[in-house]
Amino acid sequence: MKNMNKIWPSKVGKNDDLYAIVNEKTNNVEALVFSSSEKKISVVRDTGIWFDMTDDFVEWVDDPDFYNVDVTPDFVEYFDSMTAKNGKAQFAQKYARKGMTAAADSDCPEATQDIAVNLRNRKNAIDTAMYGPLNPQEPNRGYWIDIAKEWGVDVETAKKQRCGNCAVFIVTSKMKECIESGLTGGERADEFDAIDAAGELGYCEAFDFKCASARTCRAWVAGGPVADDVQ
Repeated sequence: MKNMNKIWPSKVGKNDDLYAIVNEKTNNVEALVFSSSEKKISVVRDTGIWFDMTDDFVEWVDDPDFYNVDVTPDFVEYFDSMTAKNGKAQFAQKYARKGMTAAADSDCPEATQDIAVNLRNRKNAIDTAMYGPLNPQEPNRGYWIDIAKEWGVDVETAKKQRCGNCAVFIVTSKMKECIESGLTGGERADEFDAIDAAGELGYCEAFDFKCASARTCRAWVAGGPVADDVQ
């Protein structure tokens, strides 16, 4: 296939399409596609390089579990940062285009109000992205060794990469209100995310659940959190 690595769209024109192919079951982004009728190209990115689209790719992507989401050019850098670590990028709605709004700018996400949804999404983060550790106040040496290997860094560096400074950790005042309203009344207490044990609660936009600032996962992205003064 022809190497198209020089194509790195800084914007998406009216005759262009840039979208992520997302696995509905895992929320993993399997590949990116950039196509342009004006430039007369259709290219695929799954290894940090743009390649010409092939018939084999078209056949592979015809999977009932896959769906397409239009994304902004910023998503390419995020996608590359995750795949470079031999990991999987998770679709974060903050990068969606064409009228799709990020959780931070919408009404309260369902997971902040429905404990069953939150538990299901959190389990997915645990199973697919090593969300943890259970109690950040404990040494958890085995956990930190494992996730340090995932990132290719030493343990001390890994311990600095937490949900609290992740780019998809939302702690806007509006999101805090959503979380607070979901924690009040009935049997909504969740010991796993007890604030005293795991730090400030925020909302993980990558996996759509309430997460704690002192934990982390292998989908961690530098540049967070998303607060009121970060748009």
